Amino acid sequence: MKSNPKIKLQLFIFLFLSIFLHACSPKLYVDENKRYQAGTLTDAQVDSLHLFLKENQRLALKDTIIIKYDFNKDACWKDLSYQNAEFLNNVRWTFQKNILEKAEARPKVAIYQYREDGKSFSQVKSKGLEIETDSGFLRKLLFKEATSCGTSAIILPNGKFLLVKSDPQFSALILNAKDIEKKLQENLVK
Repeated sequence: MKSNPKIKLQLFIFLFLSIFLHACSPKLYVDENKRYQAGTLTDAQVDSLHLFLKENQRLALKDTIIIKYDFNKDACWKDLSYQNAEFLNNVRWTFQKNILEKAEARPKVAIYQYREDGKSFSQVKSKGLEIETDSGFLRKLLFKEATSCGTSAIILPNGKFLLVKSDPQFSALILNAKDIEKKLQENLVK
């Protein structure tokens, strides 16, 4: 039986495209143990971050910084896009209300929302929220790996940071100081 070069070429192209698409897709973290990443920013990086965030007119810079970062071409909220406008507005309002309540309860924490530059975002994450577009600075500094459902960062005054990957509900806001310190210790040692 002869091998057909046309079929081999088609199979090769299919495998190549499959691998390429998988490699370019945001990664979804579901394992709680792999969801966290910790590190430390240098003094110069912290200063640069502070200068960058001071450009945001909506918030005053505070001791601790929490940033929710969403990536372009993420399908995390795709299923909700088919809902009616009232439902989408309620989802947006509930999400924003949660952030405002957490910010009010934590006076030394500045809570920011950023997204990667691009045009492919769910309606839930593109309209009606106080989301700033990143110039690429935050992406290079903290959010190097595109994840499905975004990533949150908690940056302490000493430069230590904790990333919460695949964080659709902004669960980084739920962590208290003790939880953050524990997760930092667990993930800095890895």
